[in-house]
Amino acid sequence: MDIPDQIAKKARPFFLSFFQRLSDDLNTLVDTPVECTLTEIALQRGEEDLAGLFESENSVAYAKEDGLNTGGIYLVMDASAAIALAGLMMMLPKPVVQKSVKTREYTEEIQEGFHEVSNQIMGSLNLRVEEKLVGGHLFLETVEHLEAGMVPASLNPIVTYLDIGMEITVSDFRAAPARWLLSRGMASKLLKLDIPATAEELALEKGEEPPAAVVEEPPPVATTPPPPVTAAPDDYEFDALASDRLLRSTGGDLPAPHEPGGLRVVMTLAPFTLNEREEVMQAVVALFQEGHMYIGVERENRLVRIVSQSDVRRIMGAFYGSKAVTPREKALLSLPIGKLNEQQKMVSITAKGTIDQATDLLKTHNLYALPVVSGNGVLRGFVPAYSLLDYFRKRA
Repeated sequence: MDIPDQIAKKARPFFLSFFQRLSDDLNTLVDTPVECTLTEIALQRGEEDLAGLFESENSVAYAKEDGLNTGGIYLVMDASAAIALAGLMMMLPKPVVQKSVKTREYTEEIQEGFHEVSNQIMGSLNLRVEEKLVGGHLFLETVEHLEAGMVPASLNPIVTYLDIGMEITVSDFRAAPARWLLSRGMASKLLKLDIPATAEELALEKGEEPPAAVVEEPPPVATTPPPPVTAAPDDYEFDALASDRLLRSTGGDLPAPHEPGGLRVVMTLAPFTLNEREEVMQAVVALFQEGHMYIGVERENRLVRIVSQSDVRRIMGAFYGSKAVTPREKALLSLPIGKLNEQQKMVSITAKGTIDQATDLLKTHNLYALPVVSGNGVLRGFVPAYSLLDYFRKRA
């Protein structure tokens, strides 16, 4: 899309100033010269325009403006720059970093390092956001690595994005491209811009759905009702007395650790689930008022992730609940709970699993409790680490 001159003129001084500040901040972070240079300003909208920005391998950080809900910002950085920044920040030997940059070897360690770099970068930008927007605040939501041709799932082709091109030079590595994509709402509020939008985009910003085309439905076809579903023998419900029985057991009446389905005696925490569309406030009530230790987040009745008390405290901040609720906290409380722990690697065990298997999973993934699911992915309860300790003490 062509960009009006007045938009480019307003955006240019803001990013020239910010890139100078960012260069200094990154220089301090990685203890080596870093230069961020403005290269171009454009507007992007539609699948074809946006896909063209992701033709190479990139690392992408997304921050949501969660104080005023004006939109979000993507940082799209060529993998070579991400590797260089992450490797130097973690103080890896420079020859190792040089080799990784040359081969574009992107490891889990580099991804963790880039996550920390993204925190620092978005923190630098947040200082400018809070200066320009009273009540505004950036919250880093996701950091991901995308192979060539892949586009972030959250990028919406209906939305108009202000595209700020940047070239980043780290130490004596070759300069690499990066870009900032500011959603129309974010760019308009932050830079006081009048960015044109389609009727479809305006409806989206107002929370309205564009009128759907009317499609005639074919007449219903008579079908034979499916046979009744019966629970599999291994698909058992939570036993509220399991904890008491384990406590009173002398060990001889407990199942062997390799016995399928033996988990029922150590599944001592009851299941509690919330739909991913329910607000974070519901999780706060369940965890801190109703006393649940873990919440299962479900989608179409299937468990997709777990949220704990520590997860909510990490999101809301250490001082949440000890003072008046801030605008940022209000915004967080109204988020769908499905927005929490989106990058979580789901670890669970089926109801027919063994106690040995549960023990191995807890140890391997450093968990405090393991969710138990039915064959259909429905949460049946949790096996906490302390129940396994009780079990093995009884069996000893």
